[in-house]
Amino acid sequence: MRPHLAIAGSLLLAVLFAAAPADANTLTAREIQAEMLNKTIVTRKFGMRITMRYMPGGVVSARALLGSVDGTWRARGNQICSTFPSGPAKGTSCVSFKRLGDGRYESSEGVRFRVVD
Repeated sequence: MRPHLAIAGSLLLAVLFAAAPADANTLTAREIQAEMLNKTIVTRKFGMRITMRYMPGGVVSARALLGSVDGTWRARGNQICSTFPSGPAKGTSCVSFKRLGDGRYESSEGVRFRVVD
């Protein structure tokens, strides 16, 4: 992986998965896994299409035009905690999700995305 690509992917992950307080509409960890595990998650940031995929076995991947980054994930309460080995999102961050309808969601940081498959 080229360094500038890892930085771009990690920056996106920092934006998507920064932790913030959850509210009453927060999905449970079980709902998150049922609705997002092994599915493609899509958002747009800085004019780029970003895709993510949480896979069984605790692997998470993020892909963008400028590159990709892989890490690990785990459920903690009603949050998903993602850990990345490098880039701006290096370390672990935890986030919760709200369902908006029609395959659309919002992270606890206010980033909107959709699940496409």
